[in-house]
Amino acid sequence: MSEHLRGYHRGGYFARPGSGDRAMMGPLHPEPVKTVERPSLTAKDDIAIKHFEHIGSYSWVEARKPTVVIPGSPAYWRDRPLPYQVSVDAKEQFVDQGGERMGCMALYPLIRAVDLESEEQGNDFDWGAVDFVGDRNSLRKLLSWVQDNDGRYKPFRIDTQLVGHRTVLLNRWETRMTGAAGHWPINFQRESTYKPPGYEHIPTVSHHRVAKYDFGGLTMVVRFSVDACTPLKAADRAMQTPRLGVGSADVDSLSSMLSGMSVTSHPARSLEIDREASTPELDIIRVNSPVVPQSSLIEITTRSERNVTAYKWVDTYPQLYFSQTAYRYLAVHQQGNFREVRKHALEDPEMKRIEAQLQGDFRKLRSALQVIQDLVVEHGERGRLSLVFEGGICRVFERRSAESCLPDTMLRRFEGF
Repeated sequence: MSEHLRGYHRGGYFARPGSGDRAMMGPLHPEPVKTVERPSLTAKDDIAIKHFEHIGSYSWVEARKPTVVIPGSPAYWRDRPLPYQVSVDAKEQFVDQGGERMGCMALYPLIRAVDLESEEQGNDFDWGAVDFVGDRNSLRKLLSWVQDNDGRYKPFRIDTQLVGHRTVLLNRWETRMTGAAGHWPINFQRESTYKPPGYEHIPTVSHHRVAKYDFGGLTMVVRFSVDACTPLKAADRAMQTPRLGVGSADVDSLSSMLSGMSVTSHPARSLEIDREASTPELDIIRVNSPVVPQSSLIEITTRSERNVTAYKWVDTYPQLYFSQTAYRYLAVHQQGNFREVRKHALEDPEMKRIEAQLQGDFRKLRSALQVIQDLVVEHGERGRLSLVFEGGICRVFERRSAESCLPDTMLRRFEGF
């Protein structure tokens, strides 16, 4: 439910066409630099995600200036007795929250969260050893390209940039940053979860995790959103209650910031901006709470009883795979009356069969990523290349603007230590 991928799977967010839509080709030079051929299946070894490691997390806070809570937390699954009625969704939701709040620097909070977590552990994260930094959404889009045998998949664009000697930024690009969520998924999630202890008065709106792993020999840093998690055990729950991080509290400034939030209590009494961790681009609220374990993460989706038989697990499995999300909860309803929640685990035998079925596509994706990395490296740090997929063809265009996806101070993190 967390990603804009209509055309890649049924359901999820979709952007309504309108006057606010951005043009896929603007502002790009009209002639492509290259047409990238869909890779053929050559490698024989299976692709597996190895050495998966959580390296950062944060939750967005509704505020005038971009603000995150670190480490943040997803909502907890309530496991309510069924059935229960949920009202239809009425409001548009974020398609790309990072892009809406940070503009072209959507990857900024990802890197800041990882750096802060590394500092807490007493080390520096080696960004120069990473091959790709991006969102799970971008990997899913690239996978749809290598799977596209008949030109049926939806067009997409991904902006790239070389940082350091080899690291490629995959910057998500959408025609619109907000869109309709569907009929019931947002309200179902709201009615089926609750905020973790200690976060009740923090106006968080979404939770995001960052993982590092090996994908066929490439070192990937991947951000993904999390819908919910299974509740922690009693002992862990006591530890989960946030305690304020260090940093001088500016109550007047914070109260002014919070005046733009939709809250009904007085969060200024329990929140403070960490001035040492914050930057001109992003305010940070630090809490001392354990990170929710990967084994408890849940992706939620909804289907009507009429359409649930058409749900294709093979189409949505990559969403779990690229983030190693532990569970998919499929909630079934009739006009908002939810009667069943089908719970599937990533490690279920059925899911393992789907992983085996997709091995050919994963190997093609690995080859495609190598082609993309080689091309971006060839064009150097000043190059500004965008991948545009349409009608089954992936073309590479130069952007007219030399604007960077990250500020210079952050770019230096990729030069190595």
